[in-house]
Amino acid sequence: MRHFLALPAIIYLLVLFYLPFLITLLYSFGFPGFTLKHYSEILDPLYLKVFINSLILASITTVLCFILAYPLSYYIALKAGKWKNFLLLLVILPFWISFLLRTYAIMTLLTPLGLMFTFPAVVIGMVYDYLPFMILPLYASLERVGRSQIEASYVLGAKPSQTFLKITLPLSKSGIFAGVLLVFIPALGEFVVPTMLGGTYATIGTITWDLFLRYHNWWKGSALSVVYMALVLLAITIYIKRSERIEL
Repeated sequence: MRHFLALPAIIYLLVLFYLPFLITLLYSFGFPGFTLKHYSEILDPLYLKVFINSLILASITTVLCFILAYPLSYYIALKAGKWKNFLLLLVILPFWISFLLRTYAIMTLLTPLGLMFTFPAVVIGMVYDYLPFMILPLYASLERVGRSQIEASYVLGAKPSQTFLKITLPLSKSGIFAGVLLVFIPALGEFVVPTMLGGTYATIGTITWDLFLRYHNWWKGSALSVVYMALVLLAITIYIKRSERIEL
């Protein structure tokens, strides 16, 4: 009987994930025929440039989110006291609003500044939309840091910087890796923000969107999607291995 409890979730995944993925995989190989030309076309310098653009944008977004999120997460977890729950509510509050509406809100702020349809506008929009995904795992890991360990380091004569580098930072590595994963992977395939704020700035997401819906080239769009998913799988594999090392 207990095995049947997992049946709804398994059916859900089969119908809404694995079946569409199988269809995408078939189209990437030229369904109803068979060919590798769509994968070879992705090696064109144009698509390589798109991959590089996506990697650059995702990397910048991840780094900026980490720089902004770590001090805030540290303060909420270890210094906020009675204000902790209120500050967490402020972090979670954007999730109550549509992703699309949040992006429109950024547009209204950037338009008077003359930043619309520029790379800085895309970066600002990406950081704004993905910052909570970095804050929450960092907060969860920092909250588990024992205050007694920090206090003990001070008693033993460690400076605040030494305590941070030797105690706090190593103990929050699991949150760092989780936050990087949660931000980098969706940022790599993001298409809403680059389209609305960047205009002609091309990423994996925007090109895939165009191939499927504008040019109706499902075969090349599927090949590009499979390559993107391969990159995501690689990132997840690296994350799992690094997580195992941390636990050991």
